[in-house]
Amino acid sequence: MRNVHLVPATASRTVAAVLLAALAVAGCNRLDNLWSAATAPGPDAAPLDAALVVPLDPSVPPRADDDSGTGAYEPEPPARDAGPGAVDAPAVADVEATADAPAATDGPAPVRITALAFRTGIVEAPQGSAHWIGYLRAGAQIDVVRGPVGNDGCPARRDTRGAGWYEVAGGGFMCVGPLAALTESLGDRPITRRLPNPPDLDASMPFTYGRATRAAAVYRWLPSEADERVVEPERFAPRAATADPDAGVADGGATDGAVADAQVRIEDLEGAAGTPLLRRALRGMYMSLHRQMQADSGGDYWHTQSGGYIRSNAVATLHDPGYFQGVTLDATHHLPMAFALSATTFTFQSSGRSMARVSTAPRLTAFQLTDEPPVTVGRDQYFHTTDGFFVRSRQVRVVTRHDPPVDLAPGEHWIDVNLDHQSAVAYEGVNPVYVTVMSSGRRNERNPDENYETVQGGFRILSKHVATTMDGNSANDGPYSIEDVPWVMYFEGSFALHGAFWHNGFGAMHSHGCVNMSPPDARWFFNWTEPHVPVGWHGAYANAQHPGTRVYVHYDEQPLGTRGGPDHVPQH
Repeated sequence: MRNVHLVPATASRTVAAVLLAALAVAGCNRLDNLWSAATAPGPDAAPLDAALVVPLDPSVPPRADDDSGTGAYEPEPPARDAGPGAVDAPAVADVEATADAPAATDGPAPVRITALAFRTGIVEAPQGSAHWIGYLRAGAQIDVVRGPVGNDGCPARRDTRGAGWYEVAGGGFMCVGPLAALTESLGDRPITRRLPNPPDLDASMPFTYGRATRAAAVYRWLPSEADERVVEPERFAPRAATADPDAGVADGGATDGAVADAQVRIEDLEGAAGTPLLRRALRGMYMSLHRQMQADSGGDYWHTQSGGYIRSNAVATLHDPGYFQGVTLDATHHLPMAFALSATTFTFQSSGRSMARVSTAPRLTAFQLTDEPPVTVGRDQYFHTTDGFFVRSRQVRVVTRHDPPVDLAPGEHWIDVNLDHQSAVAYEGVNPVYVTVMSSGRRNERNPDENYETVQGGFRILSKHVATTMDGNSANDGPYSIEDVPWVMYFEGSFALHGAFWHNGFGAMHSHGCVNMSPPDARWFFNWTEPHVPVGWHGAYANAQHPGTRVYVHYDEQPLGTRGGPDHVPQH
């Protein structure tokens, strides 16, 4: 699996620079690398910055002079919108260019900055050598506290007034230049109409999502009929001349057949830079959606949050099924607690030597248990619920209290992830405050290439992201892609706690290494943990001044902090 991000290639303004790539294999995802193709202009454009794909450790904040936020959001074809013109040289409003400038919020309306890059960095100091402490997503707006306060390492677009570093709400500094602009300067330019929707931070799912129902092309821009004929020639071929289904990836076909064969890799699905094809989507891949649009050819397309265009009839939108959610603990709800896998409730027979069936509980039903030890009847153990019934131990996940780490500060937040019980408990000091069941990585001790066991040990959350793309290659499952996985909290390399909307198998091992939670559970942990993600930010990085929340991943008999996991992390 590959983790990548983008930086401007200032040494070259040619599309050839876009073709340079250095790929890093790690953990359970690659971060938003599809943006490299989504923002690459066509061969006739004169881009200000060409994009270069470079390795990214999602746990390590980039430096400002890496300019890792990618090029400006630019999904339209150059023939219709000449490259940088959509964001070039906006008429920037005057802001006092001094470090002693008064707060910009002292006027009748605050000065705001709009992010134009898929990830626009917020750094710890107004200089090029400073590291990111967070970032905005394209289209997000944030209030200016003061500025500009210098331009060290902040390149200006030509003719841009007001360029430089600005202190912003939530802390840190943003560069008004190629990848961000003062909001009022953008006006009604075409780029403002194409920027994606902000996430809904109050919902279980921050975006609208869709699932590809068949193999389909994802275009860089809203395609013309000529574009469609180049990318999908089989749609225009006579019916008698049926395309070879195996040709879909290699020659531009998008037929739904053997294209999803295990031999196909995620890299094979990406289109060449400068062409109408951004990538191929296979049946079962997920994408986050912006809005529906109609092409000149008459076809209806979804514009995705990542800047692509896919035919609407190839996408089924997802609806909230009523997601499972864990339990907030208080005087009434406390540990021990059990969650049903396929549980039946029982009561003692009058003889006291056998159990009588009472009812069947829906999967993931939470049972409040008493503090009494389990009783053994026949070959099974049964736990007593506070409602007076019993549940069979092999049909539930039982979650009990764990002693805190010995060096824990009073009231300090920490998370106990138990791989035997597939549970996650949030603690404040010695007090458990939230409990749920999750899905960790699938374990296969006989085949290292299929062993996705979650790493064990004592960690801290290193970075948090409202949503980020996860895709790659699985030995058994073939290529997969899930855009904007919600509520992501990295704690070791590319291992993370995050929301999973594509399955409901919580309580059993299911993932490619990460700790999968239901979307509302992941959102709860995201809001409760550090580093804090200020309002309007899309992600934040921990640092020495603001360390992340502790995460302990372990089996029952494994002391907290003991390192374990697969010797080889598969390229899944």
